[in-house]
Amino acid sequence: MKEPIIHVIYRACDIVNAVNANPRPFNLDKTTLVQLSFQSLYESLQGIPHTIHVIGDSLSPELQSFFASRHCKLIQGKFGNDESIRQTIKLANQFPEDDWIYFCEDDYVHVPHAMRYIHNFLQDPYQTMDHTKRLYTWSSFINLKKKDIIIHPTDYPDRYSGKYRRFSFIFHSNDCHWRQITDTTFTFLLKGSTLKKHNNLLLRSAHGANDRLLSKHLYGRFTFFNKVLALSPMPGLATHMHRDTMSPLVDWESVISEISERIK
Repeated sequence: MKEPIIHVIYRACDIVNAVNANPRPFNLDKTTLVQLSFQSLYESLQGIPHTIHVIGDSLSPELQSFFASRHCKLIQGKFGNDESIRQTIKLANQFPEDDWIYFCEDDYVHVPHAMRYIHNFLQDPYQTMDHTKRLYTWSSFINLKKKDIIIHPTDYPDRYSGKYRRFSFIFHSNDCHWRQITDTTFTFLLKGSTLKKHNNLLLRSAHGANDRLLSKHLYGRFTFFNKVLALSPMPGLATHMHRDTMSPLVDWESVISEISERIK
């Protein structure tokens, strides 16, 4: 089997601190957060076949210099949030259907082993489903081994309480467990062939950066007609850097402190 190649498309902008009112943890300013997030991903990718493209939206001179010193291709412009998402989709369509594409926003910090665990999983994602039989739902027989997969690298804490709890498929690989989820942001990894199947939906979702529209129409829950199986690792391999939404069971302050020392 061909070793998976991961094409990272990293969407960066440091002129806007946050699109919502949820404050950043550890009092990080946006420029520093973008650097920390990218560095964590960059280091996690070492030893894994990959490419990195950065879609830079109105980047500060400091960030332009930062990305220029890394092994990545920087594409700059004054896009705005919606257009920068469309630019990532346009770029992603240039990659082979057998390769994997990781759309990554600029406020996700990764643990050092994040991409190694994901890459190991991609070697044969369906090995985790060896004991999953065909399941009867109200509208279909489904075979999860034939379903396209999307990976969202975080483990949001609200999925364990209140109205956001869901009955989910749970799988395990050699490195961690994987949980079925029904919602993501615009940070996720998918195969090129999956991208092409759902390209129109992705483009529609770019209008207003509507990840709710994306999630509602892309991810299966009980039925899977023309939908994909979305998975999140447990514990999370990355965290969305907003207070109250950070992946549990990881000392993120220590992770960030160690990365900070290496980018000074």
